[in-house]
Amino acid sequence: MLVISGPNTGGKTVALKTTGMAALAAQSGIPVAAQRAVLPLFDRVLVDIGDEQSIAADLSTFSAHMLNLKTMLEEVTPSSLVLVDEMGTGTAPEEGAALAVALLDEFRATNCMVLATTHHHRLKTYASTTPGVVNAAVEFDDVNLRPTYRLMVGVPGGSSGIAIAKRLGIAAGIIQRARALLSPESREAADLIAYLHRSRDELDRMQKQMVEERHALGEERKKLQSEWVERQQRRIKELEAQFAEMQKRFDENVARVVEAVKERELRAQIEKTARRKMQDARGAAREELNAAVVQTISEAQSDLGIQAGSPEAFSADRLQPGAKIRVRGFSKPVIFRRLDGSSVEIEAGPLRMKVALDEITGVEGTAPAAKSSLPATKLQSVTVTSQRGEGGASDEINVIGMTVEEATDRLDKFLDDAALAHKGRIRIIHGHGTGALRKGIGVFLASHPLVEKHSFETEEHGGKAITIVELQT
Repeated sequence: MLVISGPNTGGKTVALKTTGMAALAAQSGIPVAAQRAVLPLFDRVLVDIGDEQSIAADLSTFSAHMLNLKTMLEEVTPSSLVLVDEMGTGTAPEEGAALAVALLDEFRATNCMVLATTHHHRLKTYASTTPGVVNAAVEFDDVNLRPTYRLMVGVPGGSSGIAIAKRLGIAAGIIQRARALLSPESREAADLIAYLHRSRDELDRMQKQMVEERHALGEERKKLQSEWVERQQRRIKELEAQFAEMQKRFDENVARVVEAVKERELRAQIEKTARRKMQDARGAAREELNAAVVQTISEAQSDLGIQAGSPEAFSADRLQPGAKIRVRGFSKPVIFRRLDGSSVEIEAGPLRMKVALDEITGVEGTAPAAKSSLPATKLQSVTVTSQRGEGGASDEINVIGMTVEEATDRLDKFLDDAALAHKGRIRIIHGHGTGALRKGIGVFLASHPLVEKHSFETEEHGGKAITIVELQT
């Protein structure tokens, strides 16, 4: 139920007729003249608008209204729309207001939708204090003396009769006399309504200002985020460029040193040693670069006021190889590889690096347990068969169970030791498996400077599970 109040010529009746026309148009398949309209289906639209007094029918204005309302109360249902104009007019104001409140209560009891217009302060108070009933006011332009046709829901409207009479040219003495004759309650009600309207206008102004400021803040935030991303990209590119330049200079120095060595065997040994050292240096430099990138991101987050979350309490026992862990500065979980004192080795995509233990903020999951029908035993690391030949170096290495990268790293050092011990032939035990390890070792041996040739062992001694390597002499 909506009780609409406001001055004469303010648009109250227009609001009722517009609502009724919209409801009937929607149910007739006619587009509603509105930017957006959501309307229920009404079984009937009951209307009491206008003055239907008649001398022939012996009907006064008040009598005509009462007969209309009596018929509407007999036909109303919960699915009806009731539109009543100027409730309580045509009789003494006190009686008219009391009767209007009683009629509205009866309509409210049927749970139908009601729009009613009034000038009575008692009906405005009723709308303010009764559940399911809301006040509304039609806005009026006091300067130009014309309605704005703006409906303000939530506040009652003032009649503004004396103000309109003054602007229409009624004598000042009459206006002053009329104001003096107003009861204190009427003046207080008028002042309260005026205050509510000023407050509503101020709230509308503040809301509009807040929307504008929020939009401006959103644009500024987007600008700052864009500048932050560009700044971090530049800093990371600078770090990458420095790393590339350092690596280039290192490669050039190694090449010059190796070129200066003329003796073939010594040159090969130096070249191999230099290559291994260069790989170690590259790995160390890459770790330093990754650490610098992580530090850069962390500092940038601090610049933006982004605080890292509190680390999840966890035990070091939960840090199992292969577990997914959260590390400060990384948006996604990384893989834990091993614990090294106060630091841990992690794997983030193709990158491997070391971070401090206190940089770990949580453990998301442990590594899946390996499926095996054999009794549980402690996994062993790579073993080297203790068959000794000349110089004390081993003739055989076992790399079963290792990845290609791990196996070639171990094999690289094993070949160096064998060459220094003047071994002519070694055996590599890699097993059958999927064949990936065997192929990876074959590719590695094909380009190794100390390897003369390589082939598989005879079938009676292991076949393709073992590779025989002939070293250069």
